[in-house]
Amino acid sequence: MKSKRMLKFVISSFTVLLLLSGCSSKPSLELVSSTVDIRNDEERLGGIGVTSGEKSGEIIVPTVLSYDFVLKNTGKQILGRAENPNKQTYEYDDGIKVFIEPNEKLKAVSKEIMGVNIFSFDEEGRQIAELGIGKTGVPIIEPNQEGKYTFDFILGANEENPELRVVPSSEQLEKLKENAMEASLIVYIEDEEIARFDLSNSN
Repeated sequence: MKSKRMLKFVISSFTVLLLLSGCSSKPSLELVSSTVDIRNDEERLGGIGVTSGEKSGEIIVPTVLSYDFVLKNTGKQILGRAENPNKQTYEYDDGIKVFIEPNEKLKAVSKEIMGVNIFSFDEEGRQIAELGIGKTGVPIIEPNQEGKYTFDFILGANEENPELRVVPSSEQLEKLKENAMEASLIVYIEDEEIARFDLSNSN
């Protein structure tokens, strides 16, 4: 009887150790900051050249919905690598990848204002709405270091032109901004989700 109790104790202890080791091996990430804004900033966004019509040769600075995120590696492991560059996406297949996943409210607001869900992408990472998006980020975050990630979703131009649609009204843009954090920020390394943050709680 005593030996059976000892065996149960050993098995229980082993199970606890397995659970603890499983938890400790998961990468530790902290969302340090998250901001969103409507921008029309040539220094950050650059411009789009008009190639036809009366405005040919002019540069248009798009109006965008901009997100800025800062992530911190609070663990002891290096997160991500930079050994397999992808020539189509200009990212590293083995690096850190960050995505914005809108909830149903943000999807509805995007469709109401833009006519489409601007946050929808195909399996190869191309924006289905084809309005345009700019992204920046780092493939690797060292222990106790931070990495910055940005998204700029093109919403249109301030005046009519042959390259971009006209941007929605200021009231509509404000509504989109007010709901822009109704989403989750998801972090992947090599197609494995390593962290998820509810942005609606970060306001």
